[in-house]
Formats: sequence, structure tokens, C-alpha cells
Amino acid sequence: MDIRDLNGKSVAILGAHGREGVAMQEALKKFAPEAKLELRDMKDGEDYLDNLDGFDCIIKAPGIPPHLISDPVTNSTQIFLDSIDQNATVIGVTGSKGKSTTACLIHAILKAAGKDAILLGNIGDAAISHIDEVSADTYVVIELSSYQLMQVERSPQIAIVTSFFPEHLDYHGDLESYKEAKKAICKFQGADDTVFYFQESEGAKEIAETSGGSKIAYQETDSPIAVIDTNLIGTHNLFNIAGASAVARHLGIDDATIIKGVQSFEGLPHRLKDIGHYHGCRWVDDAISTTPESTIAAIHALTPEVKTLICGGQDRGNDFSQMGEVIDASDVDHVIVMGESGPRIANAISHAEIHPVDSLEDAFAIAKDVTDDGKICLLSPASPSYDQFKDFEEKGDAFDQCVKKS
Repeated sequence: MDIRDLNGKSVAILGAHGREGVAMQEALKKFAPEAKLELRDMKDGEDYLDNLDGFDCIIKAPGIPPHLISDPVTNSTQIFLDSIDQNATVIGVTGSKGKSTTACLIHAILKAAGKDAILLGNIGDAAISHIDEVSADTYVVIELSSYQLMQVERSPQIAIVTSFFPEHLDYHGDLESYKEAKKAICKFQGADDTVFYFQESEGAKEIAETSGGSKIAYQETDSPIAVIDTNLIGTHNLFNIAGASAVARHLGIDDATIIKGVQSFEGLPHRLKDIGHYHGCRWVDDAISTTPESTIAAIHALTPEVKTLICGGQDRGNDFSQMGEVIDASDVDHVIVMGESGPRIANAISHAEIHPVDSLEDAFAIAKDVTDDGKICLLSPASPSYDQFKDFEEKGDAFDQCVKKS
């Protein structure tokens, strides 16, 4: 639905006070000024989802779980894709792990190639705010979470699926529903479109198979540069560089330019961010790792230097058994657990010394005492941060402050 077609129509925005809800309001004022808006948000009362009959269009924010709404709805991702110049090149990136870094790398490579490129979606600005910035020559790199892909019935011309494993099951209800949401990244593609997927991920391959276009697998050997020659930490980033490089080559960009773009990327905030050497040890902020799989990757990236791990947060029912096995096989001596998932993480670990705490400040106090001189204390929650913080950024910032102010 082109946003301009909503002019004069009655529109309900659900989750109106959130980031995408506010952006949607501003976009409607600009492109459909005569639309009759009704703003609904949980902050205004628990009945905000009642009596939705009679609206011409209902636009749902990503954070509202699908089981709460039975009425036909759309979202800002769909409206954005329908409203921009249809000659623009849209590159959609999704995956359970690696999508943020891969999207940023694609954007950095495009900029290095001198392209008119814009980074939007889950990692960047709300896409709906940038409709009029997209021309026929624009490359739109849009990171799309499963939340943002629900209700979408238009796939980008170029899609990339970095990985797939269980996540957000409290939101989607079960694994198949989560996978079904991810499939929107490519299942509406036509014969001239392309989806890239990480070869080693069976789930990513299954999602890619729903595309009506070309399906191209990539692997770590597709990276034209070693991780040590970039600003990234950890060999797992080879997969992210490989995926971004595969897309770039598809667009006719040579390896020299790809390498230039990759080397210009400084890395994501709160993703294996080296805070520095304080209190006799190194501190690494990996607050963005909100799944066991991401924390496993962080441990592998820093082995054998990491000796203390701080983890735990909101309990979404994730299986921590593999993470426990990785910790037991690693050089991690101390695991400081906090939050709702802390006890379950502790139960999955056999060898490291466990330190339960109630706050990040308490975790820091213990970590600076038990971490060996010159070694690493790693914050990598393996769980969302919503039980005690607004988001992972706030948790990472709080960790940074603990380290530097003491």
C-alpha cells in the first residue's frame, strides 16, 4: 500500500508512541495529510487494541505480539517498500545472528564504491522516514527483524539470510511461526530477484528456498580479506564479510573496493567492543549478544584471553546447554550470572566458578577482583536486557560507565 493512497482514509496506528509509530505519524502528515489518524498505544491503557473495526487501514508497530491482534493489519515496512521509487535497488538483510554487521558492511562497501546508499531498518533509522530520499539510483540496505517482516507481502530484489536458529519464541509462539516470518525476506521475489544465504545454515537455506528467484549460497572462503586486517574482532566475522562480499560482487563491485569498504567499517556499538585496560584487566562490551549462540561466538572470538564472563538477563526460554558446554571447554574461570535467566545459565555450567548477583554494579565489583591480570572480562548476556534495562544499548553503556568511573 503506497502511503499516498491513505490520504483521506481512516488509519489506526498501534504502538503509536514507539520509534516506528512516531515515524509513521510524521510520514503520514507529509504524504497523506488528510488521513484521519487514531493513535493507540499500551501507555494509554490496556484496552488500546479494542474496537478496531471500521478503519480503512491498521498499522501495527513491530513490538506488538501477533497473537494480540486478530484484525487484518499492515506495518511500516510494507508501506515503505510500496511507497519508494520502484526502480531503486533494495537489499534486505535478515538472520538470527550476523544481520546487523552484514547490513553495515554492505552499506560500507556501497559507499566505498561511490553509490548512493542508505542504511535503514532495525540497525538504522526507521525506513518510513526516508521515502523521499530514495530515487531510482539509490541502494537501500534495510536490516529486517522477524518482527518487521511480519505482515510483509513484498520482498526486496536482493535478500540475504545470514543464519537461522531459535529466537523470539515468546513473541512468535513457536519455531515454525518465527521461520515463517523470516521467509517474507524472499518468498515474494520474482524470477529476476536474488537471495543469498549462508551455506552452513540449514534454516537459512530452507528460508531461501521459498524464493522465486536465484538462490546463491556463500561461505567463509568468499571473504577477500582476513579478519585481522579489519577493525572487527573474531573469526565469525568472516561469515559476515563473506555475505556482504557476495552481494557486492553480484552488483559488479570489485574485490579491491570491497576490501576498502570492509576496512572502513569500525564495528557495531556494544558488539565485542574493547573498552580498554582498567583495574588490571581488559574489559569487552558485547551487550548486543542477546542469544546463547551470539555469546558462544564471542567466547570463541576471545579465547583463550577471556577469563570472566558476565551474562544473564530476560528469560525467553532459550536452551543454554550448548553454551554451558562451550564455557566448560574454554578457559573461562568465572561466570557472573544475573537477571531472570541467570539461574538457568548457572545450571548449564559444570566447571567454572559461578557468582550470582543482583545488579551490573555487583557483577563489575566481583569481576575486577577475580579476573587475572591482563586477561579479559567479557559482558555477553546471552539473553535480552529488558528485565533490568531499556535495551542492550543501555546495558552496554552502564557497563562502560562501571568500568571507567571506578
